[in-house]
Amino acid sequence: MERISRRTALAAVSALALVACGGSDDSPASPPKTDSDPAAIGHVIGSADAPVTLVEYASPTCWHCKLFHDSILPEIQEKYISTGKVRFIYREYPVHEIDVPVYAMALCTGDSNFFNVLDDVFEHQSGITDAARNGVLKAALLAIGERHGIKGEAAFDACMSDEAIRSRLKVTFDQAQKDGIKGTPTFILNGEVSQFEGDIRTAEGFSTKLDTLLANAAGQ
Repeated sequence: MERISRRTALAAVSALALVACGGSDDSPASPPKTDSDPAAIGHVIGSADAPVTLVEYASPTCWHCKLFHDSILPEIQEKYISTGKVRFIYREYPVHEIDVPVYAMALCTGDSNFFNVLDDVFEHQSGITDAARNGVLKAALLAIGERHGIKGEAAFDACMSDEAIRSRLKVTFDQAQKDGIKGTPTFILNGEVSQFEGDIRTAEGFSTKLDTLLANAAGQ
């Protein structure tokens, strides 16, 4: 699990206002009500009637997030999400400044395409971080954006300056602070916060955790 300080996280969100969007906006975003439905914030896969809700806070440049995405989530999707047992909600949590434009790009492609972009980003995670280190992050993101409907530099720049995108990320970040998120990936399973530690670092261990929650839900 990649642990971060609040200062580091705030720096990433500040980058959204100062770098990704080219300015600041003094009008606060109105956070949606999440008490009744956690799916009000985030990107959702699975049935709203699923007895278990799994929320993930993640960074696109976090190696442990990539490990979960590549090695554990596919099995969870096959065994639990696609069968109506688990509803999965992904929430953006910028850890590094470069996460902000990465997530802005993904959001600009539309909700229906978000997970396709996320797959692409995790597949090319090392290339993205290398590009940022070498000062060519924009070129790397332009190539990914092109594959998912952001055609040309002008469209990409418009995405980066979209205040609605910045506000949406800020709302998610504020919710993460309320949820006590201190690193990535962090999971909330039926209201219980779990770090990416111990048994759940494997597909088998995560499945065992979900089976326990499902059994508890069935017994209520």
